Amino acid sequence: PIISRKDGNPEIFHFEYNKVSFFGLNRVKDASYVNNMSPVDLNEEWVADILSNSSCELESIVILSHTWPKETLYNELNVYFDRCGKILPTVTITGNTHPKMYCMTKINERIDVTVEAFSSAPLFVSIVRDPTGAHGDFIHIEDPDTTESNSQCPDL
Repeated sequence: PIISRKDGNPEIFHFEYNKVSFFGLNRVKDASYVNNMSPVDLNEEWVADILSNSSCELESIVILSHTWPKETLYNELNVYFDRCGKILPTVTITGNTHPKMYCMTKINERIDVTVEAFSSAPLFVSIVRDPTGAHGDFIHIEDPDTTESNSQCPDL
């Protein structure tokens, strides 16, 4: 796939593969974004720009982010969902929050996962498409860590 990168902030990227949209987001380095106080959230702006030019053929969305995106970023997803008449399964995988354990939370069709990059086992994420087309995509997340670091997480 062709990877697009935000001018001036190449750590912010996007690509689409097999009707799945992948976003790489970050707390960006420019002076226009200082301690989350920028008048424009570059992550939100990036997602809005990409989705406003996307057809309604997407089946799911994956967001990889250094820190938790602002909730307003998900408003941009909702604009896309409203335009296309469907809510897509979405997973946000975020690191660098230094949790003692990591868990998933679920909000409608959105799953949020927190991992700690330097101490987490690999996280396996699969997107499984319903072959009949009737039920869209399903997101499967597998934690191969045998220490049960997520044993206290809610059962989704």
